[in-house]
Parts: sequence; structure tokens; C-alpha cells
Amino acid sequence: MSFMKKSLLLVALFAFAFSFQADAQMKIKKFGISWGQDLDRMPGLSAEMLLGKADSRIGQNIQPFLSSLQSTGSSNSFGFCENRNIRASLVLEPQGLKNVELHTSGVLLFGRRDGVYFWGYNDERHSNLNISISGNEIALESVLLKRVPVFGFLGKEFLNLYGGIGSNVGYHYGNDISISYYSHTTSSDRDSSEEPIRFHDYSNVNDGISTRLFAQAGLGITFFRRIEFGFEARYGAGLRHYLSKDTNFTNLHSTAFNLKYVLGNKLSRAERALKRAERAERARCILKEYNNCSW
Repeated sequence: MSFMKKSLLLVALFAFAFSFQADAQMKIKKFGISWGQDLDRMPGLSAEMLLGKADSRIGQNIQPFLSSLQSTGSSNSFGFCENRNIRASLVLEPQGLKNVELHTSGVLLFGRRDGVYFWGYNDERHSNLNISISGNEIALESVLLKRVPVFGFLGKEFLNLYGGIGSNVGYHYGNDISISYYSHTTSSDRDSSEEPIRFHDYSNVNDGISTRLFAQAGLGITFFRRIEFGFEARYGAGLRHYLSKDTNFTNLHSTAFNLKYVLGNKLSRAERALKRAERAERARCILKEYNNCSW
């Protein structure tokens, strides 16, 4: 599937998730927070991909060190991605849809790092190079979940399972790229007074936008009828764009723990009127012959 087709598909699914029954009547059911860790990684993460988001000066400065590592004859590398996040959520319940919840959240991803680490060695020299982009992101999120009660007692739900789809859109800011290189001799034949080679460079990176579409599953355990503690996991894909730079696909793997407060059920006008009528009937029964009353 071409890049354009993938982009259109993601945008279409994203719009669908956010436009779910915009005119439906909803009531607030819960509110809470969650704390988690995302692996929102760009496939094929490489030094070239990261350097392409910075100014050309960075790439020119680092090229001699990349060449030096490759010349060692034994070089290795791995990529890493770290995305800590916190969410503040409001859970809405669509009227007329049983056991369906719409979770709307404000999300803060802080201290995000995407990077690659290289190291190389031979009989004379050991070297390593680290290239990473750091930043933060704020996002708005919507998740449509089906709730499946699994276990309860005394008419109250205790354990629930959840599953559904969601999407978010965010703005990432405070981005910067950091490069560090270190090399030292290891051969006993060389002058032991030779100083290690150290290099460090830093540059700002443009702000950008991100969007993701994902499937979500989880569970929730309710304590004291009002406190719900839960766990959730996500798997999906998205797009990340740095302004005036390129756009990359991302693969999302996410886990989080959440804590929510469950609000009491609010009765409709008709239900409140019925409750008042029942209380009035019981009061009349007390004033009349008690044994002739039944309820």
C-alpha cells in the first residue's frame, strides 16, 4: 500500500473515531487519571532518519565519527524509544447504548526520547556514539470502549473487561537533538598518554504534530462501589511530522495503570417522579390500616 493510501486510511479512521454520535445524549460516569509508558517507535529508526530532522550542520559534524566507527571492523547499533505519559480522563456514557463508554482525555507525554546507539571496537580502539531526539507532547484523545461485566456480588459490578478503538492527535514541542561521541585506545603498544576523543553537540528541532489510531483492551476492579483501579494496553499505528521536515509512520505499543472515581447514577425525570410516587404511597399505607397494605 502506498504512502498516500496509508495516510488517507489513517485520517479516515481517525475522523471516524472522533465523530462517534456527536449528537448523542451523554452523561458523565467517571473521571480519573492514568500513568503509563508508550513505545511509539518509527520503523527503521536510524542515524540518517534522526539527523534529517535537524539542520545540516549537525550531519556534517557527525559524519567523521560515523566513518570512524564503521572503520573499526566490528560495529553494532540498536534503537530505543521512551515515552512516559500521564492522562486526565472524563468517561461519558452514551444514552441508549448498554455497557458502552466514551473515554475523553488530555494527555501529556514528557521526556520522550528516540535515539540510536552505536559502538565499535578492534584491537586498538573502542568507540561509541549516541544520537537522540528529546521532546514533549500534549494531545487530545478519544476512546470508544465496550464494557463486559465478569464478576460481581450484591447487585454490584466488581470486575469488568474493556475493549474498543481510539485515536488521538497531539502537538510535540521543546524538541532537541543531542549527539555524543567517545573513543579511547585499547592497545598496550600505543602511547598510554594519548587522550580519549570526546565530542558533544546539541541543536533545537522543529515542533510538530502526531496522530495515532489504536485498539485498546483492559480490565477494571471496583472497590467500595466508587473507586476503580485498572490496567490497559494498546496496539496501533500513527504518523509523526516535524514542521518543515519529513513525516514518518509510527508503531504504538502502550501500557498504563489508571485510577477512576465512579459517579452515582443520576435518575431521569420520569424515574424521580416514580420514586416520589412510591414514597407517597408508602406514607399513605402507614396512615391506613397497616395489615391491609402490601408492597
